[in-house]
Amino acid sequence: MPASPATAGRPELVYIDDQLFPDHDVEPWTELPLWLPPGPQPAAARATSCAKTPAAGPHRRPVTDSIHDTATWPFAPRGEQETFEDDRHFSASTPFLSTEKEQTILTAHTAKQPQTK
Repeated sequence: MPASPATAGRPELVYIDDQLFPDHDVEPWTELPLWLPPGPQPAAARATSCAKTPAAGPHRRPVTDSIHDTATWPFAPRGEQETFEDDRHFSASTPFLSTEKEQTILTAHTAKQPQTK
């Protein structure tokens, strides 16, 4: 993936087993936006189907666009307030998931992967 000016790095999309987040005390929704722990609650958030979406007209967008928009949204005018007005109040300099915690989770994820030669 190309470098992202919004994150000053080369983002890599990695699918992580949901169980690694509670194993590493990740706070749902605030440390990792749009993530809720596995389990029955809140079931309504998991019961939504997107099957009709393509017929309604929306299209998939490049992952790099999503990364850029997600990284810059809280720092746009009123972005922080719109993002968190119903949750804890963060300043623009407050990290969501710390770099250290993210690296620990990625290391644990890599350790669980089958080794290939």
